Amino acid sequence: MISSSIFRIILFAWQSFWRNIWLSIVTITIIVLTFISINFLITVNVVSDAAINIVKDKVDISVYFRPDITEPQVDEVQTYLSSLTQIKEINYISQQEALEKFRQAHREDQVIIESLEELETNPIGATLQIRAKNIDDYPEIISILDNSKYNDLILDKNFDDNQAYIGKIKEFSDNIRKVGLFSLGVFAIIALLIVFNTIRVAIYTHREEIGVMKLVGATNWFIRSPFLVEAVFYGVVSCVIAIIIIYPLLNFIQPHINSFFLTEEFNVINYFNQNFWKIFGLEILVIIFLNIITSVVAIRRYLKV
Repeated sequence: MISSSIFRIILFAWQSFWRNIWLSIVTITIIVLTFISINFLITVNVVSDAAINIVKDKVDISVYFRPDITEPQVDEVQTYLSSLTQIKEINYISQQEALEKFRQAHREDQVIIESLEELETNPIGATLQIRAKNIDDYPEIISILDNSKYNDLILDKNFDDNQAYIGKIKEFSDNIRKVGLFSLGVFAIIALLIVFNTIRVAIYTHREEIGVMKLVGATNWFIRSPFLVEAVFYGVVSCVIAIIIIYPLLNFIQPHINSFFLTEEFNVINYFNQNFWKIFGLEILVIIFLNIITSVVAIRRYLKV
């Protein structure tokens, strides 16, 4: 008896879907766009976080000492910096190593190479490459060095370019996220309104069947159920279609992500695969819940049971 009632409810919902097929297609299309907007936001968030993390691993402060600064003096500065809680790692580059790196970087410039050969002393000072525990610690480290007694030993520090680059990534991702949130909000509101009207039209289309069911003693729950099942159906079908669209889009943007990062360290498709049920499972539950709430409102408003 129960299985027969469930079958009738599903059949009634299926008939309602096909009876208003064009409205059903519009409803599913808007919900699909909502799904795509949600996953666009997820992708932007994941990619921007990955970009910042990759930059974090490559960012450091290079502290260049004056050529006349001795190795014991550099060791003293390194010891002082090592005591700071913000410091993760310090790499010491001696004057000779710094000179060799300079030669390699300018090996194509014969004028510079010849000028170095003519000098009797090494014009390049020692260098400390400092890596912080957190990217937000770099400005504080710079400030500590600027206000320390060792500042006169230092010729230059180069962190401003890295800081500007990180700031641009954050600003870009924040702007994209704002656009995505706006699009998501628009599509979500439109989707709920369309589901509301779709259920209302379905109720109107089935008004004669509903009248007959009430005459033969059908319960209010039995009358409401097909419309709730239809709302669930819209959510499930939309999610499946969205997944079919999203994965080719991810395949399309992956080479561009690799090109942007100049590395293959991050794979957005793998991220979605690893978190498939967490992402799409939660999304479909939320969409179905909102569809059911919208349908219940439509039923109460337009179905006198």
